[in-house]
Amino acid sequence: MEHEHHLRSLTQQDNGYIGFCAGCGSYNVAYKNMLFVLAEPEYTYFRQALTDHLGMRPFYTTHGKEWLLKTPMQNYYLMLTDDEISEMGQMMDDASLLMQVDDILRSSTESNRRGN
Repeated sequence: MEHEHHLRSLTQQDNGYIGFCAGCGSYNVAYKNMLFVLAEPEYTYFRQALTDHLGMRPFYTTHGKEWLLKTPMQNYYLMLTDDEISEMGQMMDDASLLMQVDDILRSSTESNRRGN
């Protein structure tokens, strides 16, 4: 069976957006020229990595990039500024909050249906 992606926009900024596909349970985190398609556990880990600078090391360059983040791919790294990390982290916080609200509303609706 073929899956159609119906991406629900959770948050959008000038530099990117975050959407969620309920069909495959993935988050699309688009920021500048990057697109991450992440399952829930990956999304949670990446959000924490940004917030806590997990796996990042200082890497000062002449073009303002201050942090180096190794990816699972050999010899492939992300280079980010403090502002980029903050902006992506804020987008992910906003999207997570909306998903938590959805979970609460869904649980409440299901509870009300069972009670009636």
